[in-house]
Amino acid sequence: MSPVDGDKVPLRVQCAVYGVGGFSTTMHFMAVTIVPLWVVGLELSPFLLGIVLGCRPVLPLLLSIHTGALMDRIGGRRVMLFFAALGLLVPLLYPALPFLWAVIALQLLWGLADSMGWLGAQTLIGQLMRGRTVYAGRLAVASRLGNIVGPPVAGAMWDLAGPWAAFGLACVAGLGALGSALMLPAPPQRTTGAEGAAKAPGRPLRAFLPRPSDYVATFRLLAVPTVAITVAIGMMTHVGNNVQATFYVVWLNETGISGTLIGTLFSISSMAASVGPLLAAPLTRYIRAYWLLWFVVWASIVLIAVTPVLGTYLALAAVLSLRNLFTGIHQPLVITLTLRTAGPESQGKAIGLRGTANRVTSVAAPVIMGAVGEVAGLEASFYVIGLGASLLMIVLALWMTRHPEIHENAAEGGARH
Repeated sequence: MSPVDGDKVPLRVQCAVYGVGGFSTTMHFMAVTIVPLWVVGLELSPFLLGIVLGCRPVLPLLLSIHTGALMDRIGGRRVMLFFAALGLLVPLLYPALPFLWAVIALQLLWGLADSMGWLGAQTLIGQLMRGRTVYAGRLAVASRLGNIVGPPVAGAMWDLAGPWAAFGLACVAGLGALGSALMLPAPPQRTTGAEGAAKAPGRPLRAFLPRPSDYVATFRLLAVPTVAITVAIGMMTHVGNNVQATFYVVWLNETGISGTLIGTLFSISSMAASVGPLLAAPLTRYIRAYWLLWFVVWASIVLIAVTPVLGTYLALAAVLSLRNLFTGIHQPLVITLTLRTAGPESQGKAIGLRGTANRVTSVAAPVIMGAVGEVAGLEASFYVIGLGASLLMIVLALWMTRHPEIHENAAEGGARH
C-alpha cells in the first residue's frame, strides 16, 4: 500500500486509520476494565491470576513481526480486516465459557486482535501518511478518545447488567474497527512477486504464512543503535502499562471501588492522555527527542508504582491522569522515531519488532508481579516492579550517552516531519 499522493492525506483515509487504531485500543481498555472483574470471580491464586491477566500479549509476542512483514507484502487492509473480525467475535465467548482454560484461550485471541489492530494503525501511518509526526499525534489522540467513554460505560454496564452486557458492549468496538478497516484504500493489484502470491493459483495461503527470513531481516534492525534504543525504551513503557491493565484493577477492586468508578477513573485519566500527543512535537523543540522519551517513560513507571500509598479516589485520579499524560507524550515520539529508522519497505517489520519487544515486557511483568504478590503481598509487588524498572531505565540512560548520534538522527527526522 503506497503513500497517498499529495501533501495532505484525504480525510476518509485519515478517519479509517484513526478508526482502526482508536477502536482497537478502546477494545483493549474495555478489556482492562471488565476482564479483571470477570477473572476475580473465578477465585484464582495471585500467581494464576498473574498468568491469566498476563497471557494476552503471548500471541502478539510471537506474531507481531509476521504481521508487520505481512502488511509490507500485501498491504494493511486485508490484515486489519481479519483482526477486526476476530475482535468482534471473541468478547462474547467470555461469559459463555467461565473456565480457566477457556479464559486463557480467549485472552490470547482477544489480546492478538486489539494488539495487531494498534500495530497495524501505526504501520499505516508510514504506509499511507509518510510517517509524519502530525498524523502519528492525531492517531495517538484518536486512540484515547474511545477510552474516555469506553471504560466507564463498560464498568457501568458490568454493575447494572452483568458480564454479558459488558462484553457485548466490547463487541461494538470490534464492529467499529471492522468498519474502519473496510474504509481503508485497497492495495494496488499485483500479479508477480511476494504480493501476488496470495492470489496465485494453487498457493492461496503461501503469502500469509510466517517466513523465517522475515524474522532474520527484522532482528537485524537491532544492529542500528537508534532502533535498539527506541525498542528498549518502548519495552519499558509496557511495564507500567501492564501493571495498570492487570493488578492495578485488582488493587482497586480489593479496596472496594466499584466497576463504574474504576471505569470512570480510566476515563478521567484518558482525557489527560489525549492531551499528551499534542505536546510531543512542541516539546521536542526544547528537549531532545530521546531524552524526552526516556523521561516520560520513567515517570510513568514511578507513578504507577506508588499506587498503594494513594489513600483517596481523588489522589488515584490525579496520579493516574499525570501518568497517562506522560504515556500520551510517549506515543507519537516512539512511533515516528521507529518509522524514521526503517526504509519504506520495512516499516511494518520495524513496528512489528517494537511490538514483539513490547510483548516480552507485557508477558513478563504481570507474571513477575503475581509471583512477588504470592510471596510478599500485592502491595509489595508494586514497589518491587517500580524499583526494578527504574534501575533498568538508568542502564538505558547510560547506553544513550554512549551513542550521541541518536540525537542527530532524531533532529534530522524532526526537520523532515
